[in-house]
Amino acid sequence: MNFSHFSALGRLSRRIYSAFLFATVVPTALAGAIGVYLSLQTLKNETLRNLDQEVSVRSQGIGRFFDQLSSELLYLANERGLIDVIAARQAKNITLLQISTSRLESDYAALARLYPHIYQIRLIAADGQEWVRIDRKWDNVYVVPRAALQSKGDRYYFREAMEVKLGQIYVSPLDLNVEFGKIEWPERPVIRVATPVAGANGQKIGVLIINLHADILMEQIQQMANARQGVAYLLDNQGHYVSRSADSKTGEFSMEEVGKLNTIFPAAITKNLIESGSSPKLGDGWIIAHAPINYARQAIAENSKGKWRIALVFPERQLFLAVFNLYLLYAVLFAALVVTALGGYALSRRLLRPLEDLSKETDAIIRGDFTRRVSVSGNDEIAALGNKFNSMAGRLYESSLAINANRDRLEQEVRTRTQELEHERASLAAVIEHTADGILAIDNQSDICLLNPAAICLLGGQPARPGVSLTLFWPQWPDIVRDAMNTSLRCDVQLPQQIISLAVTPTSAGFIVVARDVSRERAIQEERRELDRQMFQMEKLTTLGELAMGMAHEIGNPLAGMKAVAQAMQYEEDIPPGLIEALKRMEAEVDRLSDFLRSFHGFATPHAIHTIPCDLAHILDDVLFWTRKDAMNRGISFKLESFDSLPALAADPQQLKQVFLNLLMNAVHAMPEGGVVTVKASIAENSARIQICDTGVGIEPPVLNRIFEPFFTTRREGTGLGLAIVRKIVEQHGGTIDARSTPGYETCFSITWPLTGNQYV
Repeated sequence: MNFSHFSALGRLSRRIYSAFLFATVVPTALAGAIGVYLSLQTLKNETLRNLDQEVSVRSQGIGRFFDQLSSELLYLANERGLIDVIAARQAKNITLLQISTSRLESDYAALARLYPHIYQIRLIAADGQEWVRIDRKWDNVYVVPRAALQSKGDRYYFREAMEVKLGQIYVSPLDLNVEFGKIEWPERPVIRVATPVAGANGQKIGVLIINLHADILMEQIQQMANARQGVAYLLDNQGHYVSRSADSKTGEFSMEEVGKLNTIFPAAITKNLIESGSSPKLGDGWIIAHAPINYARQAIAENSKGKWRIALVFPERQLFLAVFNLYLLYAVLFAALVVTALGGYALSRRLLRPLEDLSKETDAIIRGDFTRRVSVSGNDEIAALGNKFNSMAGRLYESSLAINANRDRLEQEVRTRTQELEHERASLAAVIEHTADGILAIDNQSDICLLNPAAICLLGGQPARPGVSLTLFWPQWPDIVRDAMNTSLRCDVQLPQQIISLAVTPTSAGFIVVARDVSRERAIQEERRELDRQMFQMEKLTTLGELAMGMAHEIGNPLAGMKAVAQAMQYEEDIPPGLIEALKRMEAEVDRLSDFLRSFHGFATPHAIHTIPCDLAHILDDVLFWTRKDAMNRGISFKLESFDSLPALAADPQQLKQVFLNLLMNAVHAMPEGGVVTVKASIAENSARIQICDTGVGIEPPVLNRIFEPFFTTRREGTGLGLAIVRKIVEQHGGTIDARSTPGYETCFSITWPLTGNQYV
């Protein structure tokens, strides 16, 4: 820079240029240096604080889940149903044991449905044999049959849980589930939570164990890894860990010894993580934050106490990428300041002197004297600027006159319009405040911006202040937003205690929602539909009763004649033995048909049944005698399985024949191209289960839902009463019947027939 030119400038030029240097360049450079340092420290401290808070919040959430699960486990270990089971086993009362065990299985199944992360619930006796077991397969919860219960006496978690004091909780380390000596596939990490169970004398007689999918923990650490693009860890109480990174695939995991961490991180970082050092910690090129998972603090057993922890680790360089951008920004800024200083020096020589005149005349115009003008000689840009200044001053003079004239008018209009807007706003606020429907304004991030008292009531009366996400109250809201993105939408939100009807209107800033509680309206509609269905069913049953009495009257007399002829022919001489046997069977079938007519008549007017011990194999032999010929003509064969071990059934033999005759004939009609009808029996708990399966055309789902309705049939020659009578007979005997079908493949009817207590033993 040539300072000789600087000394030649006028006093104002020197002062402006000096002020420019000391007021702009120096403070900006100093502020840049301080800004870089403070930005670095603030970013570091804020990131570490947020990181520690995130890990702590997630560990607390996991701890609360285990607290709730432990409370449920201690409650189940002392509930009345378990006491009844123990008492029944000690008293060797089989009937009471079956009832109390079924009730206990129902309670355990209800708990498993409540917690989707529960994998198994088991009650194991002191000898290691399972008493009760509830399993989850995918989304289905079912009770394991008693014949499939296993012995778990050799499992480490059973032995350690038996050592726990009554009223305390045992928590196993993280491992894989083993069934029948093999690791269950697909592999999933499992945590077992158990507590001992006491008998009437206060002695431990077994343990109650819940197998918990570790997915609930894996999801938390996966979310941390995704949010920070780092690696999240879960360390159990036995020196193992599982890690998840942002690029981990769903379902993949690997359990490792904590000692392996020494091969991944520096010794100081590994020691801090394993020995629960300070958190968060920054050093050796890494950032680490970890927090313990505290749960069931008062009830946890000594052999289960350990340092379950979650941790998040990522490289330190990731934190300072933004700081490097700041350094670059300030470097560019510094270069710009140097260029600006040099340019300011050059321009000041050319501009400042004429600008002093412009400044004086501008001050006059600022004071309101629009008659002032400036005189600048030359034909360069400065002269052009002077001419433009004079033109501007002239226009300002004209504009000032117009502005002064319009100012008063505009002020009056503003006052009038302001009063009108205030009145409209007050009216609208009163309408929104006192309307019976809930009104909410929701932004594009699903946060509540505005709501009235009626909306607060619809949100459960909770303090739903503006800024809170609507998804916390209505989990279905994201789906509603997707459907209402481009058009208005009316829909219902189904909540546990109420049904809310919504009218959603999209706006540029989000959505306007009008909500109303329609729970009572929906309940009334449902009750009305149920009453209509019951009235229609009663009308059908009344018609069936009239039809039954007419048919019984018209068919009864010919049946009596047929029976008389069959009885008379049996006393003829020279009758072949085979024909006599056929006549006896014919007479028996006539009797059965007569009984059927009476049961058909009794479909609308039920009558008492007379049960005797019935051999199911003998019953089926009689039924097959009448159906085998028709089946052979169609190319159909019968296959009977597992009837040797089936005890006698308490049933009305004629009605039992009617049941199997209808089902077998339906199976024959369902296989026009031939096939196999399989009839197999089994014993499950205190009932017999008989299945009749064909390989026919199957039944479509809409038809399958109505096959037991009276008068519903898909055959032109059918009456629609066969399966309705079958279900009525089965239900009169205390049993149940259901059907499943795969169209084009098979149809299977399952009958559950109750057994007596002696039969079960």
